[in-house]
Amino acid sequence: MRRMVKTAAWLALSVIAIGLGVPALCFYCTVYHAFNYVAAAIIAIVALLAAGSIGVVGIVLGPLGQESTGDSERRRLEMMRAHQRATLEELDEIIDVLEEIRDVLKEVEE
Repeated sequence: MRRMVKTAAWLALSVIAIGLGVPALCFYCTVYHAFNYVAAAIIAIVALLAAGSIGVVGIVLGPLGQESTGDSERRRLEMMRAHQRATLEELDEIIDVLEEIRDVLKEVEE
């Protein structure tokens, strides 16, 4: 799980760096160093497309798109199900007690 979080964080950082950093650097070089604005625009567009494709591929095939079928995930899911079953059983007992209280109150009222 920890590895998946690390990979997702690196994926997000690379997409942000490429998608924002390269176009910003192109703009900076165009304004302050007289870099050709057509070349800067082409480089920026290619960087945006690359960042978008890295993001999409990372979401679909990477750690964000993987199904959680690990043993620890499965055990945790089974534990959650057992907890829910126990909670529902307790609620059924509470309902029985409340029905008994209701019946006693009806008898007292009459």
